[in-house]
This record gives sequence, C-alpha cells and structure tokens, in this order.
Amino acid sequence: MGKAADTYGQITREQYQDWLTRFYPKQKQLMELATDESLMRDQLGRVDANSANALASAQQATANRNARMGVASTSTDNTQGLRSALMTAGSENAIRDQEKTRQLNILTGADAGLREAIKTGGA
Repeated sequence: MGKAADTYGQITREQYQDWLTRFYPKQKQLMELATDESLMRDQLGRVDANSANALASAQQATANRNARMGVASTSTDNTQGLRSALMTAGSENAIRDQEKTRQLNILTGADAGLREAIKTGGA
C-alpha cells in the first residue's frame, strides 16, 4: 500500500482506539441506564418525600390561615391528606408512563426525526 493509505489507516485506528477508551464506556453506561429501571426507582423514591413535604406545607398554611381568622380546624377533615394521596399516585403513574415511553423511544430510535429537524432548522 502507499504512504497515504498507511497514514490514513493509522489515523483511523487511532481514532477508533480513542473512541473506544473515552466515549464507549460512557455510551455503554447510558445504554444500560436506558434499559434498566434504576432511574425510575430513584424518581419514585423522591415523589414520596416531595408529597410529604407538600402536604406538611399545605397543612401548616391552612392552620395559619385558620388561626388568623379565629377558626378551629376539625381533626376529622382529611381533605388535604386525600388530595396528597391522589397527587402521589398520579405522579408515580406519570413517572412510570414516561419511563416506558423513554425506553421505547431509545430502543426504536423514535427521536431521530426530531434531531434531523433540529439540524435543518425545523424544515
């Protein structure tokens, strides 16, 4: 082979080796995250804490408002607790649906058209 072909071959091998050592491990990690449910489980764990904090804030705000107006709160009123449970269930279901959609989009390449539209300016 000629000098140019040998040089081109060497450059190609070096580029591949560089990709293999620098980019492939990260790509492999991202693909593993795309196909397992660890990110979803982490997010579901945060939903419970966020809902509990939101409920505590709402209860405190209600107690403060009632105290300003001189109204005693009833201990049997569980409206905020029921709304909090509904919010938690809705959030968890939305996270599960989004995880399923995200995994399917990654596996089928459904977002490839969006990338092409962005490259061409949306045309």
